[in-house]
Amino acid sequence: MKTRKLTFPESLMLVAGAGIGTGILTIPYAIDRIGIWGTVTALALAYAVSAFLYLIIADLTRNSDKPEDLLAILDQHLFSGKGKKLLHISFLVLLVLLLLENLVVYILCAGSVLTDLTGLNQSFTMPLFYLLASVVIFFGIKGMGVGEKLSMLLIGVTVLVLMALSFTHVKGTLDLSFGPPSTVFAVYGLFMFAFSAIFSIIQVCNHIEKKEQTGKAILGGLTLNALITMAFTVAVILGSDTVTEIATIGLSESIGIPFVKVLCSVLVLLAMFTSFWSSGFAFSDVVAGQLRLSEKLSWLIATVPALLIAVFLPLGVLDYVQIGAGALSIILVMVVLPAYRNAVKEPRERLLLGRCSGNRLMLVLVAVAIILMAVSSFIPIA
Repeated sequence: MKTRKLTFPESLMLVAGAGIGTGILTIPYAIDRIGIWGTVTALALAYAVSAFLYLIIADLTRNSDKPEDLLAILDQHLFSGKGKKLLHISFLVLLVLLLLENLVVYILCAGSVLTDLTGLNQSFTMPLFYLLASVVIFFGIKGMGVGEKLSMLLIGVTVLVLMALSFTHVKGTLDLSFGPPSTVFAVYGLFMFAFSAIFSIIQVCNHIEKKEQTGKAILGGLTLNALITMAFTVAVILGSDTVTEIATIGLSESIGIPFVKVLCSVLVLLAMFTSFWSSGFAFSDVVAGQLRLSEKLSWLIATVPALLIAVFLPLGVLDYVQIGAGALSIILVMVVLPAYRNAVKEPRERLLLGRCSGNRLMLVLVAVAIILMAVSSFIPIA
């Protein structure tokens, strides 16, 4: 049966939803400590670097013979010679660890908020979220696209409602200072992780209906992610007595209206669903490619370990997010950028970066920005 393609809105929402899960919940806690000017600096740099990275990954995918997953792409453009097998295995391990970490974060966030809302133990709420999120596997990539579109529309409406409520229940203020440079640096890394959409970009390139709309869908998704994240951050800082690590908890407690707590919980669940779906499908694609298994069985093999880690290896959400930022930077600098350089030497598809494609100075600057992202993951946010 032929897989139905993703429409432009579905593609845009897929890119936006891939990163908005953890970003929208953890960034307000960090931003509350660096002020407006520090935030603008961190956001502007992360947005610019992410935009280039998005298009680099898109051009890499569009100019690959087997673009189904990142590992297959790298096998074509980077892994060669006597060390090919070792490189393949090494990157496979790193990719598995990153995807597992992503899924663990989404399960932890959803479980934490469900526990706060219902009073049930997290050992029950985390498996509950996992089961609900896994329903999408029965509808395939098109089902994920429709789910992402509906979820992001509801997230946008929810954030607007929360902004309106925070403006009528002001408890905090927006600090105009720059904040400690080290913390601004750390927040830059969090923005980079929150904007991360490597796997959703690959999915969009492979499944969008009109290939000529790929660039617009990708940059539109990044922009929507940034706008919704910052709108929610403003709502949280203004409406909270204390900005908590999971931002919705402090906001709902400060406003004190039962309806707000439910609204915040819905926001978290929607955000976690969108991100979990993108990473889950990316991981199952890798498993299917390596083991030649069915889509549903690959999904189970890819996602069940994340549930077990979330339940039995308790770390803070922010700890996992910063660990993920460091792991992601290694992947981008060591393998994606060199592979892209090789892929665009003789492109078979029109390059989205145009004249900038393969430019050494651009790649060096992007690489430096990613290395800085890795360094920032070691800076505690307190």
